[in-house]
Amino acid sequence: MSVRALRSTFGPNCHWCGLPMDFDEPYGRPESATIEHLIDSTLGGVRAQKHRRLAHAICNHTRNEFRMQAEREFQRWISARQASGKP
Repeated sequence: MSVRALRSTFGPNCHWCGLPMDFDEPYGRPESATIEHLIDSTLGGVRAQKHRRLAHAICNHTRNEFRMQAEREFQRWISARQASGKP
């Protein structure tokens, strides 16, 4: 599903912050519209059309960064738990 198709379905505002997105070239700027995968395949999701929305590039990127930080923190916690040997 393309940005154009998602825009006609969900409108011109970002799924996350609700502010209008920029659909003009050049793309890749923080305010540009990007396709957001709500349930990413790296987290066990399926890349289905029903899981796609539009989000600002900056909102999409920042959400992914926070998710990656949380995953790294969880992995550190697991390592510490394993090192302690306590259930």
